[in-house]
Amino acid sequence: MDRSRLAIVAGVAATLACRGRPASAPSDGTRAFAEAVIGGSRRRFPNPVLTSHDGRAVRLYDDLVRGRFVLLNFAYTRCEGKCPRGLRTLLAARSLLLPRLGCTPGLVTLTLDPEHDTPEVLGRFVAAHGGPGGWTCLTGAPADLETVRRFLGFVEPDPRVDADRSQHGSLVAIGDDPRGRWQVASTQMGAAQIAQLALRAAGVSSPASRPANACYQPATASSNR
Repeated sequence: MDRSRLAIVAGVAATLACRGRPASAPSDGTRAFAEAVIGGSRRRFPNPVLTSHDGRAVRLYDDLVRGRFVLLNFAYTRCEGKCPRGLRTLLAARSLLLPRLGCTPGLVTLTLDPEHDTPEVLGRFVAAHGGPGGWTCLTGAPADLETVRRFLGFVEPDPRVDADRSQHGSLVAIGDDPRGRWQVASTQMGAAQIAQLALRAAGVSSPASRPANACYQPATASSNR
């Protein structure tokens, strides 16, 4: 990985810890943001209504992140660059995590091409990859998706490069929502390395240290979320 990419990955983790309200306003303001703990601080996590590859309307944070251990990335079905390799890496990393966590973390892939990537297109895309359980592809209003992308810090420093989705950074946000712990990695670094970062985020140093219900812990009334 070149130095500019390393700088982006290093900076995104700090962005997640310090991120306030994103600049772009989602289309539905009633529950457009949800309170989340990231790095020990309460933050407003984008919570737009998006549509899954199987046609379900979901709230990003409420339905796919809250109480979960999850991997979040951006890609698009017509991508011929880094996306195919990145997705293979993330799917492989999930398999590596199963014996260590006792469960398979969810993978949430948001499209960079919502005009083309309809739920039907995304459904065929997931099926072409074997339809692995726990993988959700999402589309929706461009402004909503852009809000999420900027919140996660998946932004290139050069605006011209950032506007060209064919040059998008192949990054994944690894989140342990119950513990408020997040890591960011390049999907080009390999499945074993991503799995190791995920275990670190989950606080797993050995099989004996695996937390109960590592991939999903429903929020309780006392969590004040």
